[in-house]
Amino acid sequence: MLLFCGPDGIGKRLTARWYAAWLNCEQPGDEPCWTCPSCLSLVADRHPDYREVAPRTTTASGKISRKPEITIGQLVPRTGDEDEPLGAWLEHRPRFKQRVGVIDGAQALHPAAANAFLKILEAPPPYASIVLIAPSPQELLATVVSRSVRIDFAPLETSAFADLAPHPGLRMGQIGHLIEARAGRDAFDELQARVASYVTALSADLEQALDAADALEKAWSNSEQGVADLLREHLRGDMGLAPDRHRAVSRCEEAMEVYANPSLAVLRLTLDLRRSWGPVR
Repeated sequence: MLLFCGPDGIGKRLTARWYAAWLNCEQPGDEPCWTCPSCLSLVADRHPDYREVAPRTTTASGKISRKPEITIGQLVPRTGDEDEPLGAWLEHRPRFKQRVGVIDGAQALHPAAANAFLKILEAPPPYASIVLIAPSPQELLATVVSRSVRIDFAPLETSAFADLAPHPGLRMGQIGHLIEARAGRDAFDELQARVASYVTALSADLEQALDAADALEKAWSNSEQGVADLLREHLRGDMGLAPDRHRAVSRCEEAMEVYANPSLAVLRLTLDLRRSWGPVR
């Protein structure tokens, strides 16, 4: 089993797809040929021997999940689950050469799900490969990491995306996030402007700050984009992000993840950040 580690948006999932193509290529070499039936089916996103599992981004009620998780039912059979879990899927013999199961966002593995999947991680079928994708091994259970071969990914060159500043992906080398932001440029620019207005209002009078906080809360509640990371980037100074400001944003982020009242969470954030500015009106 392979464990791909590194920041989000730097090509770990694309590499997993490349690896699956290479394993199943009908004209094997140092690279997939990208012309055989196996390679073409992967390009078309319909390969019978490739499957990705990712954290569920919505709750049972259909709301955006603030803290997505990979559940037991996504990995091993459970009564009442309709979809075939990854573990059962890996047991089927491949149509081509090798079944490849990818757990993207493995840091979101619920501990019970990770433990239930350990037996398969230890001894997958000889015709099956598993790839875990996570920011770092520290975010996974030690029992999972110990069964993996770790491959670290480095940040990528981002100068071609300088027009998106101050997107955090520029500093972190997260090409994937930058590509997404450029593809949805209008939505990103609107969010960028809202965060910038909020930060500017923090040093204005209280009424302006609260109006900006209300606008930020609506964006944070309705957006799947990284509002917290973008806010951190706007709050950074020449010496980086002050620890008290980082803690304030993290507290708000954690509150939003557990479905605390978003208005109160952003109100507390606003008051905490205004205190970090020193005397304000």
